[in-house]
Amino acid sequence: MIICIIGNPNSIHVHRWVKHFKSEGDIIHLIGEHTPIAPIPEGIIFHDLTIKINIRKLRYLVWALHVRQILEKIKPDILHAHSVVSAGWLGAAAGFHPFLITAHGSDLLLLEKRSWFFQKLTKWAINKADYVTCVSENLANKAKILGVKPERVEVIPIGVNLITFQPSLNSQYLRHKLGLGAEPIVLSIRAMNPTYNLLDIAKAIPRVLEQVPQTRFLIFAYNIDQDYFSQFKHYLVDEIASGSVRVVQNLPDDKAIAEYYQVCDVAISVPSSDGTPVSVLEAMACGTAVIASDLPSLHDWISSEQDGLIIPVGDIQAITNAVIRLIQDKHLRNKLGINAAGRIQKQGNNQYWMQRMMGIYHALTR
Repeated sequence: MIICIIGNPNSIHVHRWVKHFKSEGDIIHLIGEHTPIAPIPEGIIFHDLTIKINIRKLRYLVWALHVRQILEKIKPDILHAHSVVSAGWLGAAAGFHPFLITAHGSDLLLLEKRSWFFQKLTKWAINKADYVTCVSENLANKAKILGVKPERVEVIPIGVNLITFQPSLNSQYLRHKLGLGAEPIVLSIRAMNPTYNLLDIAKAIPRVLEQVPQTRFLIFAYNIDQDYFSQFKHYLVDEIASGSVRVVQNLPDDKAIAEYYQVCDVAISVPSSDGTPVSVLEAMACGTAVIASDLPSLHDWISSEQDGLIIPVGDIQAITNAVIRLIQDKHLRNKLGINAAGRIQKQGNNQYWMQRMMGIYHALTR
């Protein structure tokens, strides 16, 4: 099968998606509407829209024409846009069928905060799709509100590679390998941009250190908004907390990411809006106690006090309290980690969900 994906080539979701289907023997074309900041996975045929034009108010008109030309040339069996916004617009404008859209989160959940034209364009695009998959139930409900018929909507989580992401049998070895000591480790697992509220974590760090000074914080920094990153670092310097914080960048592969999940005591994800965050599911699969925002999509995966701790959005004191509680209560930490890993084993296996997606591909191409 020839599969054409439109999406952000820097998205971890898109990377894993194209790599999976390439490994299944399919021919994969990736049309990117962002400049790549890392190598494209081997064997993927990449089409970079940004080299044509990247002027904000003009680019979509040119890109839409170029996407149509690419599709006429490669003649894929299916076109799949990852995200309704941007990628979905371009896929809809191409007029190609069968056309599938996957909604990931903010593309629909924050729609009302966008301009009138933005909302109309997004509603038009999602209703042009032959089928819509959503990574969470609340996203599927939102798609239906926007006019997509229920029989054309399905919840398909991204899922987790359970071979790579699983509890470690030797976390002490991994800590030594990663240059970490025996201190409690708290890992921030989301991208370094405003959507994920990392400044809330930065503000909580000094408060945690006041009560548990030996705590060490690791901050994943990927998909970096440089201005936001500067604010994050500046705040920590101002609070004299930077000595307890290490920023982790440029990890080479999923195995390296999994090692950090496996050694940390607590993982934090506190955005204001989200679909089903694969990073949270991966941390859970590794048996890590997770602190997460109280968002509808997370309730599909976390029962607070059972599989993780759910806290209010934007509540810095709640972040502080939850971190301190888990650092000081090893029994609770272990219970949450064991239950989380078990839950992902039962309902988050990406092999199952990718096979379901392939079933959708085949159904649409009959």
